[in-house]
Amino acid sequence: MSNIAALGERLRKTAAADHVKPGELARLVADVFEQCGVPRADAEIGADVALWAQLHGSDSHGVVHLPLYTRGLLDKTIKAKPNFKTDQPMPCCAMMDADHGLGLVVSQRAIDLAIDLAKRHGLGAVAIRNSSHFGAAGYYADRAAEQGLIGLALTNAMPAIAPTGGTEGLLGTNPIGAAFPIPNADPIIADMATAMVARSRIRHALAAGQKAIPEGWALDPSGKPTTDPAVAVKGSLLPIGGPKGYALSLMVEILCSALSDGEPGFQVTYENMVKRPSNICQFFLVLNPGGFAGNERYGARMSHIAEVIGKAKPMEGAASPRLPGARGHAVKRAAGTAGIALFDNLRAALKNVAGMLESHTEA
Repeated sequence: MSNIAALGERLRKTAAADHVKPGELARLVADVFEQCGVPRADAEIGADVALWAQLHGSDSHGVVHLPLYTRGLLDKTIKAKPNFKTDQPMPCCAMMDADHGLGLVVSQRAIDLAIDLAKRHGLGAVAIRNSSHFGAAGYYADRAAEQGLIGLALTNAMPAIAPTGGTEGLLGTNPIGAAFPIPNADPIIADMATAMVARSRIRHALAAGQKAIPEGWALDPSGKPTTDPAVAVKGSLLPIGGPKGYALSLMVEILCSALSDGEPGFQVTYENMVKRPSNICQFFLVLNPGGFAGNERYGARMSHIAEVIGKAKPMEGAASPRLPGARGHAVKRAAGTAGIALFDNLRAALKNVAGMLESHTEA
């Protein structure tokens, strides 16, 4: 049996299971990347990043994107062996050119550089241009929090949100990932898009034959609210919090593309749609509490904040408030014993990748 055939069989076998062990899924994803020409070390980085979302209960931002990465690598619109370049114009600031490589890989390098700068200078900031989809923003912020640092990760994305008062989607869903360490406890992790909902949710509703989506999700091409998914996919998404969400999306756009001198979101399109590099931009900021109040005082304040919120009086009939990221930490612990649950979108993604690899070999 050829390597491609064996890999395709493993992908389909995994897709047919109810659960998969995290290590097994990580090896499978790394093997796919390596089969597409990515060096083994980078393939394992890509798998680690992709798996984070799955382990934290975000089924829409993890391995489900493997077809996007695989198609780009096979089409050469994502470079398997890019020439990453780094420029450091100031001590705590750096610029990286991803050379159209895997956003998963270059972004891990960027957050690690930001972490190193923050350890030495109190803070570290890295901007990336010419990148591609980087998975879940929370992964990178969490990577900083694991070392006792505050992490922030941002990315621009293909246009989806219309500026408030406009009819044309010009800004992406532009996710924000932030993580804050707490002594002897799980970090607070916020990972959110600046749109009310991902466009993929609307496409899924349309494909599932749903006649309506919730009010407040989308606008039609003329800028009027719509609940028809067939109309919504042709229009734009509403930002969270109205004008405030639009401003947040714009802030992410500026930090990602203006600081890196990269393409703004309204010029970004995923590789599988246009057969050219997506030119996505990212931005990472890491803060060292030691450079401010000090690690001890910061830790005491964080513990107090977390304790007070955790003891907040719940609404009648509701569970106590939980800190952002708490559900994800619980999912990760459960996955360590029960494995990662496979949902329909992940099953479809794995089978899709198997078909891509086999078709590419035949071609």
